[in-house]
Amino acid sequence: MWRKLSKELAEEIMRRGKPSVVILCIGNEERADDAFGPYVAKRLKRLRERGLVEVIDCGIVPENYIDVIRRIGPTHVVIVDAVDFKGSPGDIILSFEPAFDEVSVSTHKPSLALLAKYIQNSIGSKIILVGVQPRSTDWGSSMSEEVLAASEVVVKALKSTIKKIKEALKEKAQA
Repeated sequence: MWRKLSKELAEEIMRRGKPSVVILCIGNEERADDAFGPYVAKRLKRLRERGLVEVIDCGIVPENYIDVIRRIGPTHVVIVDAVDFKGSPGDIILSFEPAFDEVSVSTHKPSLALLAKYIQNSIGSKIILVGVQPRSTDWGSSMSEEVLAASEVVVKALKSTIKKIKEALKEKAQA
């Protein structure tokens, strides 16, 4: 599963020549499976590479990081969040043209749709959604086994994606 996810992400991101990526991890660690985004951010902390990839754990206030994203000027913003797309708990959604009206996120204001449109229009970054179907977003609960397993798949996929991008850029530079 993670290999397919990584392959699709790397191919999409490399379409824009020399890419730079912000991985924007959204969620509330106090609300069970909504901790998906922050969990992924912590696992990717060492992935940061200036000019290529930045990982931002923005908690429940992604709008507070718009200026940071603007300063970085990424070609792509990968939004990592728990989203209700009516799947089974732990299902992963990967969308290169996210239709945020098809997913429901009740714990974040403003909505992902508004955030994504703002980033696209004001910064020019392509938005990619990597979401997981939560089992629960109840206060004070821990992440479900399904979402924890999905988190590890996403972490592996994102690490592999960045590795593939680095290799492709190195090959281009040597050619």
